[in-house]
Amino acid sequence: MLELLPQDIDAYCRSHTSAEAPIFKEIIDYTNASESNPQMLSGYLVGAVLQLLIRSLGATRVVEVGSFTGFGTLKMAEALPPEGEVHALELEASRGHKIREFARQAGWESKVKLHIGPALESLQELAGPFDLAFIDADKENYPNYYAACKALIRRGGVIVIDNALFSGDVLDPQQPAARAIDDTNTFIADDSDVANVLLPLRDGLMIAQLL
Repeated sequence: MLELLPQDIDAYCRSHTSAEAPIFKEIIDYTNASESNPQMLSGYLVGAVLQLLIRSLGATRVVEVGSFTGFGTLKMAEALPPEGEVHALELEASRGHKIREFARQAGWESKVKLHIGPALESLQELAGPFDLAFIDADKENYPNYYAACKALIRRGGVIVIDNALFSGDVLDPQQPAARAIDDTNTFIADDSDVANVLLPLRDGLMIAQLL
């Protein structure tokens, strides 16, 4: 992954961002020990941005496309009110089992609604409106995920897309994943239904609000 910020600046940002609950260190440790690509975890600062957006929107319903080991899932669950729900879409059943375990441990199990299977199929089964969508799954489907989430999000709601810079490969996209992300970024920038900003945070964070 392209390092967008010097490590000391990144560390300074982390040290001046709200502290996180101990469960998140457990998720990070588990991910580093058990996953071959632990860098797929959404990360501390991205999680903090998601929480800020949820609280600012007064969100109660969130959909997450791609949960991996549950870091982002639980970040969002923590920020939701007691009656809130994060509908977490994850392909791998084994990861879903671990997310449930982490959610029980943290006391947020009632907020986490897991949907195991291909995300596009799960999205078709959901009923809106949702307040926020977070997309962090297979990159080739980013245009499809954006379209499906846009249909579920209320006016004033927000869609957040992780890895929107894809290690800088969007500058000269050659591979299918990079082209799909670049196409999604371009489509959102031209989409008159939203106001958006692409932030150079971690691996790029696209934030689009429905008008």
